[in-house]
Amino acid sequence: MKKTEDQRQRERLRHYRSEYARLKARLRAVGFICEGSLVERWMQCGKPNCACASDRARQHGPYFQLSWKEKSKTLSRRLPAEHAALYRQWIANRQRLQSIIQQMHGVSQKARRHLLQAEKPQKAVLNAGDIPRSPR
Repeated sequence: MKKTEDQRQRERLRHYRSEYARLKARLRAVGFICEGSLVERWMQCGKPNCACASDRARQHGPYFQLSWKEKSKTLSRRLPAEHAALYRQWIANRQRLQSIIQQMHGVSQKARRHLLQAEKPQKAVLNAGDIPRSPR
């Protein structure tokens, strides 16, 4: 039995819906999110007799710094090491969230294009004489 165009269209939409539902389920698994970046720094203390002044390998650290934008301004805070791992996970969660949303947008666009293509009436072949002239 051959599938009709309507059946194929329904199957395609079912596929898009199931793909979208799968992405929604992945959204639920995303935990806390944090915008910004986390850097690990090693620093010299500024004391001339300290080992860090002459040997870069003996600099103090690591120090963790979180930077983010808020009201068009860049803010940054130094974090304790135990918080750095937490923020690193939250930043990764935000990137995962953005990826999922981008994929959801792609599936939505495919479904929209599919529906618009299905709604498009078949163009009749027109001759130049069939097109009415606009009044002047």
